[in-house]
Amino acid sequence: MNRLYIFFLINITFLYTSQLVAKDYDFESRGKSEQKVLKFKDGRKYIHITTHGWWTDSDGNYGNEVCYGYIETSNENINLDIKCELTDQSEKKLRVSRKRNSLEGGGVGVNTYLETSEEYNFLLGKRCTYAVTFLKNDFFYKQKCKIT
Repeated sequence: MNRLYIFFLINITFLYTSQLVAKDYDFESRGKSEQKVLKFKDGRKYIHITTHGWWTDSDGNYGNEVCYGYIETSNENINLDIKCELTDQSEKKLRVSRKRNSLEGGGVGVNTYLETSEEYNFLLGKRCTYAVTFLKNDFFYKQKCKIT
């Protein structure tokens, strides 16, 4: 057989099997937020936010989380930047960054895993898409991550 054909066949096989090995990692949390608001005359707001919540993931883990950060709003647009510490049922810790730029009330953002314990090393450095919505001071958060 032609070497180029064999090389092509190996690459196609590798790409196909790597897609079979990839899995979704799902994460959900909900909880309450405390917000301290500084309002400006032009309608802009600067908000210091603290959240406390509970989470579960698609691997059967669960725990609590606490987040600290800020929200800046202008003309119904929101810029959110928070850092969170997640603690699982075995007291293992993860630290993440959650950022989004979208409309007030809810939206889509990016969660980045900054630090993980050994059990969660498969998440270290991963950037995962999330969606969040608020009902007054309660939040509902869902995240999906493709793990290869």
